Amino acid sequence: MRFKFLTGDMNWETYGGKFISRKLNNGEFDYYLVMDILNWNEVDSEAVKTNGQYCVSLHSVSPSEAGSDNLRKAFECYGLDGTEDFTSNPLVQVECLESYGVYTPVWSASGNSLSKLMREARKQADVVHGLYGFYMDRPVNRIGTSGWDAQKGNILAGIGL
Repeated sequence: MRFKFLTGDMNWETYGGKFISRKLNNGEFDYYLVMDILNWNEVDSEAVKTNGQYCVSLHSVSPSEAGSDNLRKAFECYGLDGTEDFTSNPLVQVECLESYGVYTPVWSASGNSLSKLMREARKQADVVHGLYGFYMDRPVNRIGTSGWDAQKGNILAGIGL
């Protein structure tokens, strides 16, 4: 699967960045996969010793599933009130929601070779797209919240809240 640059520093290999897939659909709603690249040297130099220099993860983000309340809260974190013309752009919505934390983690790996990690992330994105329901049915945290609930921003659903 191909990804295009979404946001981050011009030197994203050093400071991290995000890439986004084309719009995907599971038969019920549209979603995007976001590839998030983190350079541990910029965050925690001790983590490099145990994890490797880079962490690459894939997140599923769906503005329609997140709902208007989560979109409003995500926009507020960026200092937006949601009435700006560009907030109707799905890419802006995905970036705000993903940064706000309304997403489902579907894959993650760490290592020292960024190119290998990104290549594997693209392969995994194809697998996630093909088996989307299975990835969403699994628990995404230790309290048992499913990917379906996490994508709606209900991270505490596993304990009945």
